[in-house]
Amino acid sequence: MSGSGASPTVHKRQLGLALTSMRESVGKTQDHAAAVLECSPAKIRRIEVGDVAIRAAELNVLLDFYGATRQARKPIEELARAARKRRPRTPYGTVLPDFFRRFFNLEQIASEVLRYHAELVPGQLQTPEYARALIEANPFHQEEELERLVEARQARQALLLAGGQRLHLVLHEAAIRTVVGGPEVMRAQLQHLRKLASLPNVTVQVVPFGAGAHAASSYPFVMLLFSDDQRPVVYLENLTTATSVEEPSHVAQYDLVFRHLLDAALSPAKSSALLATAAGEL
Repeated sequence: MSGSGASPTVHKRQLGLALTSMRESVGKTQDHAAAVLECSPAKIRRIEVGDVAIRAAELNVLLDFYGATRQARKPIEELARAARKRRPRTPYGTVLPDFFRRFFNLEQIASEVLRYHAELVPGQLQTPEYARALIEANPFHQEEELERLVEARQARQALLLAGGQRLHLVLHEAAIRTVVGGPEVMRAQLQHLRKLASLPNVTVQVVPFGAGAHAASSYPFVMLLFSDDQRPVVYLENLTTATSVEEPSHVAQYDLVFRHLLDAALSPAKSSALLATAAGEL
């Protein structure tokens, strides 16, 4: 159940799915589980979606409540032990906002990422210079954290460069026309974007200004897909917080919107040509 070398994030999500399945199989609700643990239903939900690990004593109480057999308990207890392990420290972990940290960990284990961005090139594809210009434009940024934040964005990009993750990015033309960091920085960013788009695991499409309104107008989002039985996650972010959407019916709507968005976008080849044109005009 718990693959060797998998991260604690993977184990927490697998554990959450196993506990959810076991709870539902005996007809119990999250409220029932919360009452047994004498905690809030919100805590049960966080355990089941893989946000947090569960203490051994709490797990024993839940497994007793669900009537788990000795045979059924063993793999779940192994998952729980793996989920409680700490992730290796990184130079940039402490500078990531709390609301972003869960997404960062999930993005690292996603097999495929679907993104729509309307105004800026997303962090996973930014050059260091473009990233610095964006971070410096934020009035809340701390100078001493700048380089670690840039490093975090480069670490996210490393997965793409290594071919370990598929990405389908749709940008609005506004994102490639908004000059961040000056003409030279922006030109280099557009050229870098074209280079990434040439990778076999990366697809980049642009929705031109002329497309007008489309299915994702005003709704930038990221959908994370996983290679095992983990449910897809949609990530929505604003200035001070973020939301993860995991309800299957809601995720299905974002998936449908993304498919419609592709109808409004230029083909990958025409999108690459538009990136070249925009770069040449700077």
